[in-house]
Amino acid sequence: MYSHFHLGGQRPDIHNARQFHCLLVAGNWGMIFGLIFTLLSVLASYTYAHWFSMSVQVFAHISTLLFATMVKFGYIMRSIALNRFAGLKAFASNELAAKE
Repeated sequence: MYSHFHLGGQRPDIHNARQFHCLLVAGNWGMIFGLIFTLLSVLASYTYAHWFSMSVQVFAHISTLLFATMVKFGYIMRSIALNRFAGLKAFASNELAAKE
């Protein structure tokens, strides 16, 4: 079974498995970091806005959008990798069944 958070371990025996595994790991970490930084920027933008200067609040509002986009891109990367792993395994099993 391939790992979702590091590149070690066993990968499926398919073409470009390493690239898809890197995409999966990068997507998962992108979602985690994006979520953490989105929450921090929302806290700085709204909850604790009175503690920060106006320039920091503007930066926090802009970064909320950017970090939320990071979560979305991480999800897309993860979905592509998992789709390729599932689709290529199904394709390989169909080829084996056709040969028999």
